[in-house]
Amino acid sequence: MAKYANLMRYELKNILKDSMTKVMLIYPLFIIVVSSFIMPVVLERFGGDTAGTYIAALVIIVVFASIAPFITAALLGFNLLDNRDDNTLDTIRVTPMSLKGYITFKSIYAYVLAVNASFLVIFATKHLSGDGYTFMGVNIFDNFTTGAIIVYAFVAGLFTPAFGLLLSALAKNKIEGFAYMKSAGMIIVLPALVVIETMQDAKQYILGIVPIFWPVKGLMTSAELLEHSSNLPVWLYMVIGTVYTGVLIGVFYKVFDRKLQE
Repeated sequence: MAKYANLMRYELKNILKDSMTKVMLIYPLFIIVVSSFIMPVVLERFGGDTAGTYIAALVIIVVFASIAPFITAALLGFNLLDNRDDNTLDTIRVTPMSLKGYITFKSIYAYVLAVNASFLVIFATKHLSGDGYTFMGVNIFDNFTTGAIIVYAFVAGLFTPAFGLLLSALAKNKIEGFAYMKSAGMIIVLPALVVIETMQDAKQYILGIVPIFWPVKGLMTSAELLEHSSNLPVWLYMVIGTVYTGVLIGVFYKVFDRKLQE
């Protein structure tokens, strides 16, 4: 246990030194400002109180819900790439702490950040936006309960270690990692396609290849949004999301480990 406590102290020191890490840690505040105060004004000014604006608001909410674990995953991926470039991971192999233990610690550390960010973005937007997401007499956030947001955050946060490990396994360096991250930006947009009427029937599950789809759809279903006869119970979306993403974490760790041994 002491070795993990020492590792935590090391990570906290890095937070104070690494400017990119600082930005990654405060990005939820930036997202909250945009989602709570800027986007409602934009929607009102350019959309008005119409069904089209209501749909656009749903898309925005889905994207903001998806972006927190995605950005934190990038943080984890870049951090592991730094460790690999500095040969830190090779050094760990000959220390009392196993490489698997180190990667597990880093993944849990990033997961906690992702859970906190995911919860804060949605919870703060709900309470700070007021009636900013009210269209045709309906406030989209009315049925977003604190419990549902917490469950969402815990499931969605699993995306962080999954994508972080994949990013660090595929990229040769941080520059290539950044390119992969930009290309993977569609990950946070794809779940938003479920807002389209034609994607609300059984075709919605095509989007399930993207892990973040499952908790996002579970959250929307819990809030009684995008209701359709093809929908699953809320708990099942969350269970599938947890199991599916957990499997991906295991697979991507093996890919990452194999990459280190090449």
